[in-house]
Amino acid sequence: MDKHSLFLFDLDGTLTETHQLIFDSFNHVLMKYKSIQMTPAQILSYFGPPEEVCIRNMMDGIDFDPVWKDFLEYYRSHLGESIVFEGIKGLLEQLKKRGKLIGVFTAKGTSTAEITLEFHGLRSLFDIVVTGSVVKNHKPNPEGIEIALDRLGIMPEDTIVIGDSPSDYKAAASAGTDFIAVLYDNVSRNRFSNLDCRKAASVSELSGLLLGRGDCGDRR
Repeated sequence: MDKHSLFLFDLDGTLTETHQLIFDSFNHVLMKYKSIQMTPAQILSYFGPPEEVCIRNMMDGIDFDPVWKDFLEYYRSHLGESIVFEGIKGLLEQLKKRGKLIGVFTAKGTSTAEITLEFHGLRSLFDIVVTGSVVKNHKPNPEGIEIALDRLGIMPEDTIVIGDSPSDYKAAASAGTDFIAVLYDNVSRNRFSNLDCRKAASVSELSGLLLGRGDCGDRR
């Protein structure tokens, strides 16, 4: 994988385990403003655009500003309940030592993405962060990848995208970049069961692939 100049990572489920925090943050404001709770599947049905758009859609006319303020305050104050997957920071540091460009392409909004990266001490490692707040067309549209390539002056064939969802895979395919699926849990494994792409079942396997320590992944 040393042929690549740019390594573009998804955030939630790829670099950090933040899914429960996201669900809890949504349910915090849903309970406060609408006296309802949603299941993870119900919350995920709103995903595609960033959180601020999802909240507008969920709240159905309720004044957005206080809801968004409460959402961000809850998210920020509970970030200690999220983690960076073990081995990720070391992998990113090794890529930087090799002179590689690394970036984030996430459906998260700019506010939550930056808060998350700063809290976990990752922000300074990235050359670019493209969020759902700055694109008109969200994943699986390749617009976010294309923005990163354009700003960094990198060709698609010199880029690899790493993500945990089929929307990441489809965006990479449309942009003409390489792709690796990370399968850290059963949910992500099931998502990719019928997709033919390079896969890594752990951060260790991902590191092996990206740092050229052999083909540790498979296409299962």
